[in-house]
Formats: sequence, structure tokens, C-alpha cells
Amino acid sequence: MARRNLADLLLKPSTWVVPYVVLWFGVGFLPIQPTDLDIFFWPSAKLAVTGHPLLVYSAAGNNAYPNANGPLALVPLTAVGLFVNAFGWLDSTTPRRAVALAVFSVFLLLMSREAVAAIERIRGTRLTGYPRLFAYAVMTLSPQAWQSVAGYGHIEQPIEIWLLLVAARLVDREQPARAGVAFGLAVLSRSSAVLLGVPLSLASWQRRPSSALKLMAATAATAAAGLLPFLLADTSDVIHSLFTYRGGLVVGAGSIWSLTYGSRLEAVVQHWDIAAVAAVGVAANLWLAARPGGLSGSRLFAAMALSSASFAMLAKTVWAYYLFEVFVFGTVWAFGRWKPADGIVRLVLVPIAISMLGLLAEIGSEQGLATNLVQLEGAGMFAALGLTASWMLWVAGGGGRPDAGISSAPVPLDQHG
Repeated sequence: MARRNLADLLLKPSTWVVPYVVLWFGVGFLPIQPTDLDIFFWPSAKLAVTGHPLLVYSAAGNNAYPNANGPLALVPLTAVGLFVNAFGWLDSTTPRRAVALAVFSVFLLLMSREAVAAIERIRGTRLTGYPRLFAYAVMTLSPQAWQSVAGYGHIEQPIEIWLLLVAARLVDREQPARAGVAFGLAVLSRSSAVLLGVPLSLASWQRRPSSALKLMAATAATAAAGLLPFLLADTSDVIHSLFTYRGGLVVGAGSIWSLTYGSRLEAVVQHWDIAAVAAVGVAANLWLAARPGGLSGSRLFAAMALSSASFAMLAKTVWAYYLFEVFVFGTVWAFGRWKPADGIVRLVLVPIAISMLGLLAEIGSEQGLATNLVQLEGAGMFAALGLTASWMLWVAGGGGRPDAGISSAPVPLDQHG
């Protein structure tokens, strides 16, 4: 009996919360090279800790590469800063990193909880036992989670993805104003989240046109309210950091646009790559929205994954952590629509494929690579991610078989094998 009770306890995801946070705390003591957490986020948070919370973007001023994300993640980081400052660790890289990673691992847990809840909504049944623990493990221990938060220091990404998942849930429940607030907060966490406005707005529109208008109005109001104090206090640095700096960045590694080096097209791409990103994302979303059933059930998450994938495919520089959103939304889609008849390969294909792409993207991040190797990696990334996205688009659109979805209630994961 005791052994059975222990087994049941170990199968509960909540049992692993404290060990998970402790694990992230320990990771902070590894000999990690300075990340964006150290280079961009902490200098901004230190300004807030020292009494200048509205001047956080002046830390990088008008540098070529500033702190380019919204201010929301700086709120918990400032709280961490106040805590470590009380112990005299504010300028000690290792202990402050350990505490920050432990605190932000909580957002990874919130993100995973919302992702598993989304899978359960799509399947129409609650996951239990090993399948539930497996779903949590895939989200919390994914290579993308480690790459983004520990490897690159992008503490804002789990907050952004969590809020996007919340927004999707509220859209599904036809609560557009609240969904707009959640989406606005996601944009205030990470600027590229704005691309997800396409699937969320289309999904709301298909439920009721007025819902889409409410969502967009609430999003605009939330984002404006969050940015306005910073704009008024430090207009030049905020505009540069969040709106104009990107046009000055050159075409970098990991991108298909590296093939334009030395050509006239390179200058065009430098300023207009986002047009290609938006065009592909909008086209994919419109095509899925036009399928029978529209952007409902698992298809909304396929659309969200494809919107994120368009940025990872066509941005002028691509880093491995750009795939984190693709991984989470793609995994929700894959796990939500899976049936035992599909086989295990179909269940794990998307998370494994995106994880492998993340490893491939690491190649382009190496310093001093020859131009031909940079171009080869960029072309390989584009081809591999493009094929994965095309397969998702075809299957999500009904090319493989009718979508499992909520209405047809696929067989629960725990009834397989």
C-alpha cells in the first residue's frame, strides 16, 4: 500500500514543483556565459531597483542593440533585484542569476499548466497518470525551455507564451475583452507576440465580429496603458528600443536571407523582412480559417504555431530561442488531436522536430563562421522548418484526416498501450 501511495504521489505533477524550482536555482550556479539576462535585462532592472522604474530603457540608450522587449518581465525581475540587493548580491552575477532563474521557472510551470489544460480542452477529457506527467515533462523540460531561459536569458518568453495560452483559452470561452487584456500583456512581455494577433483575432471574428473588435480594443488599451508611462518619461530611448532599432540591424545568421549577402536584395531585406514574415503568417492563418470549422479546437493552436514559425523562418536573423513558441503551440496541437491509431511517431513528431531544429539553429550562433557555412545553415533551417510548417498546415487544414477536435472527443491518451 505504501509503495502504491508513493507511486501515485510521484505521478502527480504538483509533486515535482519544488524540485523543479530548485533545479533551476542550481542551474544558475553553472559556468554560463553572459546571456541577454545579464547584458540587457539586469541593467534595466537595476535602474528600477535604484529608484528609476520609468527609465529602464535608458540603460542601453540608443545603442545599436538595446533591451528590445516590453517592460512586463522587468516587474518580477525588479522584485528579484530588491531581494538580492538586500543581501548585497545585486552586482554578483551568479547568485542573482540563480534566484532569477528560480523565480522565472514558476512562469514555465504556469505556461505548462495552461498548455496541458489546452490539450485537455481539445481532447474533451482530462489527462491522468503517466500521460499527464508526460505532457508536463515535455513542456517543462523541453530543449527550447532550457535554450531560451538558461542559455539565452530570455526570461520574458515563458511569461509571453503563458499569456498567449490564456488569451487563446479566453477566446475559446468567448470572453474577448479579457482575452485582449491577456494578449496585450503578452505583447508587453515580448514584442514579436504581436504576430499572434492574427490567429486570435480571426478566431474571435469567426465566433462573432464584435468579439474581434472587443479583443483588439482591449489589446490596444492594455498595451498603451503599459507603455505610456515609459514613453512620457523617456521618449527617445523607448521608441528606439521598442520600435526603430530593428531597422538598423544587418542580416545575420540562421536566416534564409543570409543568401542575399552582397546583393541589392540585402538592403531591402534589412528593412522589410518583417513584411515577408507577416505575409506568410497571414496567408497561413487565412487558409486555415477558411477550412470547415474555422479556427476552433486544435486548429487555433496550429495557426498560432505557424504564426510563430513564420518569424523563425523569415526574420533577418534567427536564434534558437525563436522556436520556443513554435514548440509549445505545435505540441499542444499535436497532443490535442492525437489518436492511438496515429501511432507514437505522430504523437512526438512535432516536439522532436522542433527540438532538432533548435539544435541546428545553435550552429549559426557560433562566432567566426565562414560565410558559406552561415548561408548553408540558414538555408537548412528555412527548408527544415518550412517542411515542418507545411506538413502542419496540410494536416491541420484537414489534408490528413478530419481533425480530432473537441467535438469528436478523441480517445484519451491514457487508454493507449
